[in-house]
Amino acid sequence: MTKETLDMIHRSYQEALERSGNIIQVIENLYDILENADVPEEDSKPYDAFIDGLRNCLHTRKMTSDVTDIVTYITITIMHIIRWLNASRQIDIDINLHGRRKSLESDLTKLLRKSNLTLSARIRDRFGLRGTLFNENEQIAIEYIYLIHDAIVGILAGKNRKMRKDFSDWLESSFVNPINRTVIKEILSIPFDVDDDSYKDYIRNEKKNGYQSLHFTLTIQPYSAVIPGSQLEIQLRTRKMDVQANMGSASHSEYKKYDDDDNSSGLENNPILDVFRVDDFSKIHIPGFTSYDSKEDDIDAIHFSKDYANRRISYTLAPPEP
Repeated sequence: MTKETLDMIHRSYQEALERSGNIIQVIENLYDILENADVPEEDSKPYDAFIDGLRNCLHTRKMTSDVTDIVTYITITIMHIIRWLNASRQIDIDINLHGRRKSLESDLTKLLRKSNLTLSARIRDRFGLRGTLFNENEQIAIEYIYLIHDAIVGILAGKNRKMRKDFSDWLESSFVNPINRTVIKEILSIPFDVDDDSYKDYIRNEKKNGYQSLHFTLTIQPYSAVIPGSQLEIQLRTRKMDVQANMGSASHSEYKKYDDDDNSSGLENNPILDVFRVDDFSKIHIPGFTSYDSKEDDIDAIHFSKDYANRRISYTLAPPEP
């Protein structure tokens, strides 16, 4: 989009913040201000895509608490799927599962970036679960990544009936906390799907910046009685890949400098990144809203991702039952 339109969205965001007392009101007010705004003809298509994405963002944000609960239960289920793999195959998957929810600014900035690139502004990864393998042998850790993927898809999305039955049988006969067993059974009753378009194998097809990870998205089917359409992006990587993603050339701060994941344009000061920065914090009256750069100070995680789970599954810490 042109600078004129980006500046207009920036000003509208400041106005929405000043008029709001919570996150939902920020999105509602921003949508009301922007819905019928005039933009240059050259910006009309990406702008319409952004408005559509903003409408969807409002819808999903209203379900934040419910979806957070569901993805927490999914995390518990995946934790036990990995325990089952270790027990049934006598292997030693050592993994840390970290769940996070995108911040408002992260949501809005990605919506704007995607609409500017593809005219589609839907976000699959508002809720994400990252699994980092701690196994020292890199090749074995990579083999485990694909094994975990196949198990999650086979069991939760019902793509492998035998695997699903074997897991269910193990769930009944193993030493699983009764509360967790009940939660897992409820999760298994939810109709999930895995969108083939969401499958991104950046391990075998490494990005230009060195980023490696396996991505796929679990989606609750639209006919479900439980939060239909909700999505959880799952990322699986080795510890070496995680270090590269967090501190190397593939780190998020480096990636965000550019317009596109795979076609870095070299725009180190991408203006989209500044659209949702705050001009004057003294005019904002949202509890916990203190700074753009500090994760610790924003108690509501307004700017940064909100952690909702952190689980470590290790053979050395919890060996399979005999």
